[in-house]
Amino acid sequence: MVSNTVDHKVEIVTEPSLDPDPSTADGSSSQEGIPRWLLRRLVFGSALAIVGFVVFTGVEGLLQANSLDDRIIETRIEIEQLRHDSAQLAALVTWLESDAYIERIAREDLGMVRPGEEAVAVRTPERSQLEINRTPWWLNLLPEQTEDAE
Repeated sequence: MVSNTVDHKVEIVTEPSLDPDPSTADGSSSQEGIPRWLLRRLVFGSALAIVGFVVFTGVEGLLQANSLDDRIIETRIEIEQLRHDSAQLAALVTWLESDAYIERIAREDLGMVRPGEEAVAVRTPERSQLEINRTPWWLNLLPEQTEDAE
């Protein structure tokens, strides 16, 4: 019979230990000269400062984005109001250049009449209280529009 023999060789390898030296068992000193507890606190403080900075800049960016969105909305509203006013002024220019307006001014302010007509002046009693009109001045010059005209 054949016998198989196996030789076992055991080799023990020692590596430097990750544990502190017996002289540093209390964590009071290390090879670099900085105590481990101080090093840990410095790393924690630095990490906390970095996280705080990232959070602060992120929140600040969100606040600026919201502020810009509000300004965009306000500007769009203002643009629409200016377009409306521009359309009103264009209508006023058209009215002021029309023959109907010229005739109205000639009749009411200058007292002119067409041939064959007579001018009549009617005196009205003066009002004791003056009405305050808060509409833009150019709207008072336009003729009154009815809803059927729109």
